[in-house]
Amino acid sequence: MDKHRSAADGGVDALIQFQTGRGHRQFAAQIKAVDRFRTPAQVKAQLGGHRALPMLVAPFISRQTAEHCRKLHLSFLDTAGNAYLEAPGLYVYITGHPRPKDAGESKFRAVGAAGLQVSFALLSRPELVHAPYREIAQDAEAALGTITHVMRDLEARGILAGGRRRRMLDPRRLLEEWVTHYPIALRPKLHPRRFEASQEQLAQADLKRLGACWSGELAAQRLTQFLKPAGFTIYTHKAVNGLVAALRLRANPTGNLEVLDAFWNFEPDPEFPDLVPPVLAYADLLATRDGRNIEAANLIYEQRIEPAFRALQTAH
Repeated sequence: MDKHRSAADGGVDALIQFQTGRGHRQFAAQIKAVDRFRTPAQVKAQLGGHRALPMLVAPFISRQTAEHCRKLHLSFLDTAGNAYLEAPGLYVYITGHPRPKDAGESKFRAVGAAGLQVSFALLSRPELVHAPYREIAQDAEAALGTITHVMRDLEARGILAGGRRRRMLDPRRLLEEWVTHYPIALRPKLHPRRFEASQEQLAQADLKRLGACWSGELAAQRLTQFLKPAGFTIYTHKAVNGLVAALRLRANPTGNLEVLDAFWNFEPDPEFPDLVPPVLAYADLLATRDGRNIEAANLIYEQRIEPAFRALQTAH
């Protein structure tokens, strides 16, 4: 097996080659932790245009995820010895090896709950990268000590350049990392609650006055004019009681509205004062695994997030 780094191949971390009885079989690999069930499909889509076969390389692949990869025809390798390789003249399927002790939670400070709040502030307000740590802490609603640890982590991994001329080197990588870890490490800590609500009542709601903002499908509709919302997501900066009373919400574990605590402390976009920052709407839509929501998320990325990244790089 030969492994070659290939920076020219978009989205490819390595090219892995196997010798079989029917010749060489080459795979284009992405290396990442599988923190969400949708990660294999995302990897396959990102590698779909490559000349080599797609492959996921991860610290650990569970039985369930292995079967999901097999159904997707996405080859994988992990550090526990689990593997699935499928190509002409090559078929390997090994599952059941337990998670290695060192393949657990990431030691990177930027992907813990508090670190994700800092990364979110930097992604949503790129100018913050030049600000004093105290200002970053205030906008991220994080402790000052957290900022130091997170910034050192991002510098050590080449996402951020430190020193007097601090700047973002790889915002796209930071976004991918944030979107991957947010649903696992931070979102469950935001006290998600489910309610049933009248769509007519929601349509008339003045969330800015209530100290809240839309995410998910309704945010996508406002940002892209693409999606007709069926489910609703609200983040609130205030106690939920006021929102419940104003919108006449009824607690329901399978209701059409999810309410979560807001976790940032900076002003909204004046153009969309009742929407969450696009980065959060993007993440919430991807997490649903719904095809139309993922399409809407991609539009938000293309129309709102990517242009901001380009402007950031031009400014440097």
